[in-house]
Formats: sequence, structure tokens, C-alpha cells
Amino acid sequence: MLEAENSNMKRALILAMAGMAVLGIGAASTRKPIELGIGNQESKQSDSSIAEDRFVSIGGIQQWISIHGDDRANPVVVILHGGPGEAQTPLEVLYKGWEKDFTVVQWDQRGSGKTFGRNGKATPDMTLDRMVQDAIEVADYARRQLGKQRVILLGHSWGAFLGVNVIKKRPDLFCAYVGTGQVVGWAQGMAAQYSYTLKRAKAEGNKDAVRELEGIGPPPYEIGPKFFTAHKWLNRYLPDSDTKYIQQQMDLVRSAPNFSSQDVQDWLNGEDFSGRQLYSAEVSEDLSTALGYDMPVPFFIIDGEQDHIAPVDVASRYFHKIHAPEKKMILIKGAGHFAYATNRDEFLAALVKHVRPFCAAS
Repeated sequence: MLEAENSNMKRALILAMAGMAVLGIGAASTRKPIELGIGNQESKQSDSSIAEDRFVSIGGIQQWISIHGDDRANPVVVILHGGPGEAQTPLEVLYKGWEKDFTVVQWDQRGSGKTFGRNGKATPDMTLDRMVQDAIEVADYARRQLGKQRVILLGHSWGAFLGVNVIKKRPDLFCAYVGTGQVVGWAQGMAAQYSYTLKRAKAEGNKDAVRELEGIGPPPYEIGPKFFTAHKWLNRYLPDSDTKYIQQQMDLVRSAPNFSSQDVQDWLNGEDFSGRQLYSAEVSEDLSTALGYDMPVPFFIIDGEQDHIAPVDVASRYFHKIHAPEKKMILIKGAGHFAYATNRDEFLAALVKHVRPFCAAS
């Protein structure tokens, strides 16, 4: 099938272009599943619960939005997925535990997932400015749909990069911002990745890695041989939690309820399309220089302490310069770039303890 032939190649290229540095993660369907402890976490339905999945007109095109929660009175969290193009709606099982304390809004961004399936390669306006405006419209839709004054905005990786742009433009819509796998800037991230990888290779006595890394020298690089050499060795030193999640991700997508084989193909094609279309936006902007450090809403980062895809050291330096009404950075031990998926209990506990109180009355 087209999916089986091309998924590894496309995901390797696009994730690398997105700065995620994970090569060959399109796991074959015959791979033995790795237990992530997902289990059966179905929410109990009640009169106050909500479960809506539909296309909504956002930015002039039909875009897929899902809203799920046990109690409409709970604070609302709007999730901006990473990638770009890595829609989370087929991975909603990872967020089931959130639905007791939050109403969870997932959005397949322009060019991603079911939104890509509806609009295809003719999707217009694949720009950072348009994506920011789309996110604002989604947040406003969720706010009005659920009768809230303000919502929580949570972004992962590319979505965290997008999210900071969003809160700067429309702070009135948000009671708090949460970044995880917080991207700051392409150049800063690449430099930190290279430094970390070379240090680990030297400590391990990996002469091949040291020779190749010193041979290409430090970044920046264009997408090409030097870039892929650096990331080949970085992959060796990702934490086990990231590696296990990456290996299982496609199995989770394929097994998602009400997700057809065409939906799976659209998910993969959207990731390819979005990565190519938004590459220039990713590599050209640095949050610290483009947007500064003054944040208009409570500002939280919940990161895996071993995130070397969006290096946590870069995020920490950025965070400590932030000025906000309230701010806090929480590091999850043993977690990497995908802490929300691999360390769900700790991640949810941090949201409930540190973020929810700012939004309970919103």
C-alpha cells in the first residue's frame, strides 16, 4: 500500500524539517506494540458532559474540531498540536484522563489530519500569520460554544511556538498559556542538540559519532547531509520514554476509533504537506527576538527534563527571562519531548495543581 511504502520516508523527512529530529519513526504495522499503559479510560457520560466532533468554518475553510469532557462547567483547554501536521484527534485516548478536570478541545490544524482530508493540497494560506488567526478563531469558537469568557491554551512543540504568537495577539481570550516541548527558535535548538549529542558521544567513547559530528562541525545547516548526520546520532541519545512512544505512535493512529484507512492516509499526507509548507516559518523566527519576553497571561512550561528534541535548556533560558502575571516551569523526571503522552499522570497532575486554579472561574 501507499502508506506502507511511504510513511517511513515522509515522516523521517518532515519531522526532521520540523526540528523534531526523529528519523524513521513510521513504525511498521507488524511491530510488537510497546505498552504505554493507556487502558480503558472512557469517560462517564452525564447530562453535563460533551462529546462533539465536527467540521467548523475556520479561516474560510472547513476544519475539524473535537470537544470532549465530563462536565461543561470545567475549565476549557484548547490544544495546539505539534508537527506541524501531527494532528492529535486520532490520539484522543491519550487525553481521556484529562476529561474529568477539563473540557478538551482538539483541532486538526489547517493542512493537518481530517482538515487536510477535507481540503487537500489546495489548502490555501499555509502561513504562520494565517495559522495564528485560525488558532484565535478556534479558541473563540470553543469559548462561545461552552459559554466561557476565557480558555487555557496548551501548545506542544510547533504548537507551543504557535501558541506564544497567539497569546501575544489575543490575550483577552486566555486565562493561561501552557507550553510543552516548548520550541523557542530553530537555530538555538539545533545548536543545543549538537552540543548535547557530541558531549554524550564523547562520554560514551563513541569514536564514529565523534568523528562524524566533529567532521560536519556545529550548526546551522540546511536540510541535507550534515543535518541528517547530526540527527542520526541525536536519535541514539533520546530518552527511552520518547523512543517507546515514537515506535508506537502509528499503531495508535491506525487503531483510533472511527478512523478509517483513508483518515490514516490523510494524517500522513497532511504531515508531509504541512511540514513542507511551514518549514520556512519555522526556521526563520525566534520567539525571543520576534515577540520579546513580556507575556500578558499566566505562563507555564511543563517539560520533560530529558527533552532534547526541543531542548529543555533552551526553553529554560527563555522561560527565566519571561515577565508574566504568574509563571512557573515544571520539569517531569524521566520524560522527554512527549511528556503529555508518556508521563500522563504527572503531566495531568501539574495541569490540575498549577494551571487549573487560574481558570476555574473563567
